Amino acid sequence: MADAEIQATPSKRGSDLGRRAVVGVVLAAVALGALWTGGIVLWMLATIVALVALIEWGGLVGADRLRLAGAIVILAVAMAYAMPMLWDTDRSTVSLLLIAALLFALAPGCAPTAWGLAYAGTASIGLLYLRELPNGLMLALWTLVIVWATDIGAYFAGRAIGGAKLAPSISPNKTWSGLIGGMAAAAIVGGLVAAGGRLPFATLWLGAPLAIVAQAGDLLESWLKRRAGVKDSGRLLPGHGGVLDRIDGALPVLILVAAINANGTF
Repeated sequence: MADAEIQATPSKRGSDLGRRAVVGVVLAAVALGALWTGGIVLWMLATIVALVALIEWGGLVGADRLRLAGAIVILAVAMAYAMPMLWDTDRSTVSLLLIAALLFALAPGCAPTAWGLAYAGTASIGLLYLRELPNGLMLALWTLVIVWATDIGAYFAGRAIGGAKLAPSISPNKTWSGLIGGMAAAAIVGGLVAAGGRLPFATLWLGAPLAIVAQAGDLLESWLKRRAGVKDSGRLLPGHGGVLDRIDGALPVLILVAAINANGTF
């Protein structure tokens, strides 16, 4: 989602960029407000985002209503178990979600939807997990800021420099210069947030590697959209498409950072 996906006239591009910027600021403000508040407010936002993302994923993989409804019920139950008053220190919610997703995948024709269930659910629970850690506000903020910096850096570097295509068969307008710009932005901004928030030493240099992970998530969604023959995963967010279009890079980064912390690496 970082690089421009369409070709347009200069006035059209300027209008689209302005609309994207306004909606992006609003979305960032909502996310930051929920992150700051934490608790039930963050849980509600994470649950809504996960459910909408799953619905959009189901549309991209061609899930029928029955299969998608089954996945939604499983995700809703898992997120209900992840409510702050039920959130155990053993983080068993993720294990239960993944087991349920695996069993769901064994049903005929359910595997593509089950992957989306596990993907969106694990990332959302991962965000809740990070927020509850010591200094969790800054750690969760650092994680999201890296994704946002990657997105912005890749967008502007890709447009300004252009050059060789990153994955032309999947997303024709993404470039290597965009990837490098995103990595540079994530390294700089992530390092500043890590230093200011007094986060563990590893967070000072993990921005650039995580930018690659964010771009991989972006390419995964681009591949799904290309297979489905659609430009966006949805139309909920003006200038941004669907919810999945907005969080495609954040999903794998949240999963990876939460896993790293769960293993005591930080």
